[in-house]
Amino acid sequence: MEIKKVYGELNAYSAQKSQESQRVQQDQTAKGAAGAQQLGDKVALSPEAKLLATAMSTANAAPDSRADKVRDLKEQVQAGTYKPDIRKAAANLIREEVSLTR
Repeated sequence: MEIKKVYGELNAYSAQKSQESQRVQQDQTAKGAAGAQQLGDKVALSPEAKLLATAMSTANAAPDSRADKVRDLKEQVQAGTYKPDIRKAAANLIREEVSLTR
C-alpha cells in the first residue's frame, strides 16, 4: 500500500504541547511585566543568614596569618628539607578521631 498524501496533523499531541508551552511563556511574561510595575519589592533575611553574612565578611577582612607559614612549608618541600614529625602528626590524627566520636 502506498500513501501519497496525508491530510491533517500527524502528531496532534506535539502541537497541543507546543501551544501550551507558548501559553505558559506568555503568562510568565505578563506576570513579569506586572511584577516590574509593582513598587517596594522586599527581601527578608533570616537571622541565620545575617549571622553567616557577618561571619563571612569578618573572615574575608581578617589578615591571612597562615600565609607566611604555608609559604615557608612550600619552600621547605621544594628544597627537600621538610621533615615532618610523624609522631606529632599521628597524635593529632588520634586526637581528632577521638573528638569526632564523642
